[in-house]
Amino acid sequence: MLQLQSPKQIIKRARAKNEFINRKSHVQKKFFSLMLVPSYSSGKTRSIRTIYCAFYILFFTILTVAAVMLTLHWRTQNYIQIAHYTAAHLEQAQEAYAILQEVTEEEVNRLTEDNINLHSALVRDRIRGQEEQHQQRLTYLETLESIQAYVEGLEEQLQQFETYRQEILDQLSASAGIPAVRAMLNEMHQSQMHLLATLNDLNEHSAARRYREQNLITLMGSLSTPAWDAADDLFEYIAILELTLITKAELFSQLEEQVRRMAPYIRSYPTIRPVNGRLSSGFGWRRNPMGGSGSEMHRGVDIAAPSGTPVVATGAGTVIFSGWSGAYGNKVIIDHGLGIQTLYAHNSSNLVRVGQAVSRGDTIARVGSTGRSTGPHVHYEVIVNGTAVNPDRFFLE
Repeated sequence: MLQLQSPKQIIKRARAKNEFINRKSHVQKKFFSLMLVPSYSSGKTRSIRTIYCAFYILFFTILTVAAVMLTLHWRTQNYIQIAHYTAAHLEQAQEAYAILQEVTEEEVNRLTEDNINLHSALVRDRIRGQEEQHQQRLTYLETLESIQAYVEGLEEQLQQFETYRQEILDQLSASAGIPAVRAMLNEMHQSQMHLLATLNDLNEHSAARRYREQNLITLMGSLSTPAWDAADDLFEYIAILELTLITKAELFSQLEEQVRRMAPYIRSYPTIRPVNGRLSSGFGWRRNPMGGSGSEMHRGVDIAAPSGTPVVATGAGTVIFSGWSGAYGNKVIIDHGLGIQTLYAHNSSNLVRVGQAVSRGDTIARVGSTGRSTGPHVHYEVIVNGTAVNPDRFFLE
């Protein structure tokens, strides 16, 4: 094996062998000799001679190459370490990625299941909401129907009140010829003017609200949008109807009170003729019907009718006399109250007894010619507070 020796070693070896070196030689100064010494003892020594410049270039080149190689080796080792480190971290990252992927799959499965459950819950809630909305709509419709029925009931009651009131007014108007009834009707008219004016205002307001109330029924029937304003209109309309009903009830109450006061006059006042026939003799002074001289006071009227014709009570009352009475023949007297009595004479027969209550139009006797009479007729008198008055003033029918 060859060993590379430095120039100092070569010089030292030459001096040890007593070799002479001419330091002044120009050739020796230009060259640098390398001696190759074999590893075995018997080998020959060889030398390589080169100039200093080339030697230094080669030497520094070798040093540079060695430095570069060492640098490359060091960097290679560093890169290898980095590679090992990166591989280790990459393996950890792969393991973490695998774990993350597994967790992600589990989370995706859980989210999918939650999504399915949520969707199912939403579907159930929607179905339940639709059912509740449908039930609520049915409830609203039932409520609306009950409100409509209540409104119709109020309107029907109002109509009945008005019909009944008109019937009463018609009956009263038919009896307006009775002086006491006429005075009470005037008094009733004055007392009810204010209530009638209030009713007119309510009726006008109610008519103005009816169109909006009908629109409310359409809106609440669809239930597509809230209709609170329309509902307020309906409730206001109901309040108006109730107020109208209260007002009419008060009006009717006053009317009933007036009717109660008028009833005795209407019921008892002698307003009809006792028989349908010809008036043969009027009230007042007349010539003697029996043919005698002079005149006499006729306290009633004579109404001629066929014998046996029913004689009726001209008003309600109580029979206070039924029997024979001299020139009157068969006579019936009815007390009508209110200070009024009526007398029916010359009857062929009396059909009532004392104390019997009779109504207007009841048959009380039959036409005859008993007593002082010239032919079949009814002698009819009206006695007010003990004094006979002209019956013509009482005939209203």
